[in-house]
Amino acid sequence: MKQFKVILFVVYICVFVSNVHAQKTLSITDYGYTPDCNNNVIPALNKAIEEASKYETVIISFPKGRYDFWPTISNSRDVTVGLNLKNLNNLVIEGNNSEFIFHGRMQVARIDSCENLMMRNFSVDWDRPYISQAIIEDVTDDFLDVSIDREQYPFIIERDTIFFIGENWKRPVLETYNNLFDKDNKEIVYNTWDNPLGDIFSQKAEELPNGIVRFYGQTKYKPEKGTYVVLYHERYAVTGIHISNSKDIELRNLTIFHALSNGVYGERTENITMDNASMKINHDKDRVFSTIADASHFTNCKGIIKVLNCAHTGQGDDFINIRGTNSQILRIIDNRTIEVSNRTRTTHVGDEVWFIDKESAQRNETAMVELREPIYEGNRLTGYRLTFTKPFSNSVRVNDFIENKTWNPSVEIRNCSILKENRARGILVTTPKDVIIANNYFRTAGTAILVEGDLDFWFESGAHDNLKIFDNIFEDCLTSGNRDEARGQWGDAVITITPSHKPQSEKDEPYHKNISIYNNTFKVFDAPLVRARSVRNLTFTKNRIEKTYTYQPYAWQKTGFMLDGCREVVISDNFIDKNYKTTNIAIEHMKKNDIKTDIFTIEYLDQSKVNTHLEW
Repeated sequence: MKQFKVILFVVYICVFVSNVHAQKTLSITDYGYTPDCNNNVIPALNKAIEEASKYETVIISFPKGRYDFWPTISNSRDVTVGLNLKNLNNLVIEGNNSEFIFHGRMQVARIDSCENLMMRNFSVDWDRPYISQAIIEDVTDDFLDVSIDREQYPFIIERDTIFFIGENWKRPVLETYNNLFDKDNKEIVYNTWDNPLGDIFSQKAEELPNGIVRFYGQTKYKPEKGTYVVLYHERYAVTGIHISNSKDIELRNLTIFHALSNGVYGERTENITMDNASMKINHDKDRVFSTIADASHFTNCKGIIKVLNCAHTGQGDDFINIRGTNSQILRIIDNRTIEVSNRTRTTHVGDEVWFIDKESAQRNETAMVELREPIYEGNRLTGYRLTFTKPFSNSVRVNDFIENKTWNPSVEIRNCSILKENRARGILVTTPKDVIIANNYFRTAGTAILVEGDLDFWFESGAHDNLKIFDNIFEDCLTSGNRDEARGQWGDAVITITPSHKPQSEKDEPYHKNISIYNNTFKVFDAPLVRARSVRNLTFTKNRIEKTYTYQPYAWQKTGFMLDGCREVVISDNFIDKNYKTTNIAIEHMKKNDIKTDIFTIEYLDQSKVNTHLEW
């Protein structure tokens, strides 16, 4: 027995020593780069990446300091990638709490065809971001005065028009979002949405002697003095960290202060974890913005997506969007071949797809892709010709859709802060795999959780089979939700479930299934708790509803619940604050016995007074 233990010990030591020697550490300073020198780190980094490809497991280490990433392409419309990581396995990018500073039109990282890769312990920013910022000084019916920190956001006025200057770029203000942020808490101003000041920043501009810039004209909205306004110069330009065709990718302890589109974008990747990897306002520079678009966005991934301990702020769109893609059938060639829109780029040979009936929005038969051929009109990709391994039935028609069945992830979002310091909504998720949203704190400008499924406009797919929302706190969400029955506003209720499928009768089969909302706390200043369309087995139980008086009620939905075409609904066993008076449920395309409830009153919606099918 003693001899056996000795042998085991020797084997253990050999394995340990082998593993230690197998994991190589490469320091960026070994390739001729000195931190804090302001020179371009990319040449040294590329040498380190080339060396790293020779090892089974390797760490590329950045000793703590500042590292500058400069474009290597002179054309300001082309993109230089900072960390270009392709066909690499078992790699760690170790930042040691360094600052990665980017310049011009750049992508932070491209992770392509990698496995078991981690990026950790660094921050990302631009010295000159593609967003500028101003502070409201005065507003009248004839002009708007703003102050601009010219050192951070250089600008010139040419022929009465303001242009902002960057590193190898000069741009006007885009008339897109240009959102307003409160002067004290830097949250989206209550009851404001996109471009609340109208086209004022494209009107005649004049620089006054006291450093104020005056824009002549009348604004749609008159903000108070001291309000911040964010001015965009790009939209969906370049993703920050782009992950594709990879497996087991982890982002840990990252702070991304700016990126030129989505902070993180993943597609066709199996297993992605973001743990304390956040898009954040750089308060040290007195900003109110971070990334230009979503903090994170994932399309047609699989395995599991985990988002843990994240607190995104300042981004120009949602906290997260996880989805598949619906692709419309444009032409049927024969019973094995179809032509589809170019949204099918994430569907490849070997993938299984569902055929989706356009009228019912139901998933029907499946087929596996045997051949995929691109279709071009001139140099423009317009779609794909897909051939399947077996014939499909005659029920498949032009204008129906296909949805990728193979690439859908399960999701866990836990211990995150989803705040109103950014434009639009909180969590957007559509996937047929298991989804858990738990132990998060929501304080959003728009809807906290949006569940769609779109055959009309964005074509984002993924009818739910099992979504659980529990142990969360929702506090004063929906300060910029739906006020006017307008599709461009940011959601109808605290939790909004609005697939584009429109029920037509009490018998329509719902689009989503099995959505459970339980053990949450809702602190609400207005009526809407849930707006749900086309869900089977929807439960709202053991939640606590507390009335607040932080903001004035305004929402178009005047009931706690508004349900359309739902079946097997349970709304019961909830704690209701006595000051929350809207204990009613409005329904359409349903029967009252589709709902089991205790204290709530069920009423039919007067469709002549309310249009619940909002269009783009």
